[in-house]
Amino acid sequence: MINYFDKNVIQGVYNSNEFKGWLLSRRWFGDKSALSNLEFDIQVQYFEIIAGRIFLTIIEVKTPNYSKTYFLPLIYYEKVEDFLNSSEKTHSNILKLTENTFSKKLAITLENKQKVITLNFVEAELCLFFWKKMLFDARISEKFPSLNLELSLYTKQFEDEINMKKVQNLIEAGIYPDRYELSINQLGGGNTTNILFSLNISNKRDPDQKPISYVLKSYKDYSVSLEPSILFVLVKNKFPNTPKIYGTIKVRDKETIGILENVPNIGNLGDIYWTELNNMITTVFKDGDEDYSKFSDKSNTSQLIKENCIETLKVSVEIGNYIKSLHKSLILPEKEEYSLESVDSKIFLKNYSDRLNSMISDLLTNMNEQPESAFFNLPKISSILIDIKDIIERFRSEFKQLKIKIQPVHQDLHMEQILYNIVDGQYNYYFIDFEGDPQLSLEEKKGKFPVEKDLASFLRALSYIKFNTLLIFIEQKIIRKDKYEVPEEILYNLYFRRAARPLKKILDSVLNVLNIWELKLIGKILKDLDVDYVLITYFYIERALYELNYEILFRPNKIIIPILGLKEIVDKS
Repeated sequence: MINYFDKNVIQGVYNSNEFKGWLLSRRWFGDKSALSNLEFDIQVQYFEIIAGRIFLTIIEVKTPNYSKTYFLPLIYYEKVEDFLNSSEKTHSNILKLTENTFSKKLAITLENKQKVITLNFVEAELCLFFWKKMLFDARISEKFPSLNLELSLYTKQFEDEINMKKVQNLIEAGIYPDRYELSINQLGGGNTTNILFSLNISNKRDPDQKPISYVLKSYKDYSVSLEPSILFVLVKNKFPNTPKIYGTIKVRDKETIGILENVPNIGNLGDIYWTELNNMITTVFKDGDEDYSKFSDKSNTSQLIKENCIETLKVSVEIGNYIKSLHKSLILPEKEEYSLESVDSKIFLKNYSDRLNSMISDLLTNMNEQPESAFFNLPKISSILIDIKDIIERFRSEFKQLKIKIQPVHQDLHMEQILYNIVDGQYNYYFIDFEGDPQLSLEEKKGKFPVEKDLASFLRALSYIKFNTLLIFIEQKIIRKDKYEVPEEILYNLYFRRAARPLKKILDSVLNVLNIWELKLIGKILKDLDVDYVLITYFYIERALYELNYEILFRPNKIIIPILGLKEIVDKS
């Protein structure tokens, strides 16, 4: 059956509206707003079938004015259990794979007879079968040169015994696969631009030895990868806890798969902020009818936060300086692309203002094309975007500095990009995913930015946590069980319809605590940093606009969160 699938057949399938819609549902697929009408073409640039069921493809998504290329390995199957390892045959995993499967009826001709088959494709990276074949099957790796594939293991850059052992372990697992047991676990809950997994390799002959873990990364954007060179600069500058790259697989000389160090971690910083805040709110505000007016007093609220958000306050004091240290370590003066520069502020802000205004115009156009009954078509929401345009222009015209310093930065530094571990009561922080801003083109990713871009991205996470916490509280304590009410609508009323807002005063107290929580943490994060608040606001707006675009496409009920982030800027300005 597999022999009847060639490049032309697959390209036809890829250009069906069903497949385009499936692509748009992938977290890693970019430019969703511009492509949501499905009026784009897909060209298969690279096509190979490996191990009988792995369809290794590079696709180019094209419109008359747009082009982007993706690494897209898929596994073809008739029954999902056919290629799964025994450890993968759990109900939850099979359900996940089935839910992520693209299916289409296809008519093919077999022995002069037409037959209708069901074509099932699942993202190959989700399955151990793909990784075993690509990394540890010598029969396949021997064919790599003829397939325009290249597997590189970096042994020379690691002189210490621990990292040499990890690389050696990879080599031996490829030479003697029967001696090793492999398992994978998806990282980031699938909510990552690149697909990430932890890979555990156990030596069957030494069951007492702990498995060695790695991070497997599939670089979905098929372009020159920035991450290896950035990690090289960080290692050279001795930035602590920099993840190391042990190897890569290239397709046509571009990295598509990375094998990285699995740094020891308990979780990401967002876990700390989210857990302590929600525990505080649910523990303190138990009774919807109780009087909590004492929390209108700032000193009472500050004491409440001090007692309940101990770890949050601690990491907020530290993380600003760690980000500052990261920015210093990203500078390598002898390399022009990693040097620090000063640019004309008027030119820089004019270009960036044009960019933000273009984003807002595109958002307004896209929103107007949606049904009039859509929540985000309410006039007060559109007016927020128009007000933001005015604020951008005012900030630009009032900016006094003649020069702005720009340099390499992380570009996508939200809380999930910072892992942490605790050793002897001290926090170790691990910055990951140096792929650049996923919304930018490759040339833009190679560009330099003010350090405020990273800080604004990090601070946006506080706003997201604040409003998500408020939504949960509304759902649990405010919504009346005898009526159909939506938490997002009540939150909208709280900010936009004073006459329709809930009468319970507890909501004012909770909101006041959340606002003071956010402001207190912002102050601690930025305390020792020499930054410009106007530039932070510029990039904060940019981040909120990206979020709004994403929510409109995939979680329309959540657009209230970035909208309120923008409204707060309008109100403060």
